[in-house]
Amino acid sequence: MNLTDLKQSVSIMSDDELMNLIRDIRTTRRIPKETKTARKTAPKKASKPMDLDTLLAGASPEMIDALLSQMEK
Repeated sequence: MNLTDLKQSVSIMSDDELMNLIRDIRTTRRIPKETKTARKTAPKKASKPMDLDTLLAGASPEMIDALLSQMEK
C-alpha cells in the first residue's frame, strides 16, 4: 500500500468530489449480491421399474402367502 492509494479527507474534498464519492458508495451498495441458494443439485438416478419376478424371488414364503390371501379377497 502506497501513500498515493489513500483517499483524501472528506473535509478537504470539494462538493463535486463528495457527490461523486457518495454516488459511488450508493451504486456499490445497490449491486445485488449473489444468492447462495442457487446450488447445483446432483441429478436424480432413474429408478428401475419394479419387476414382479424379481419381487417374488426376494420375498419370503410367508410374504407370498399373505399376498395370495389378499389377492383372493
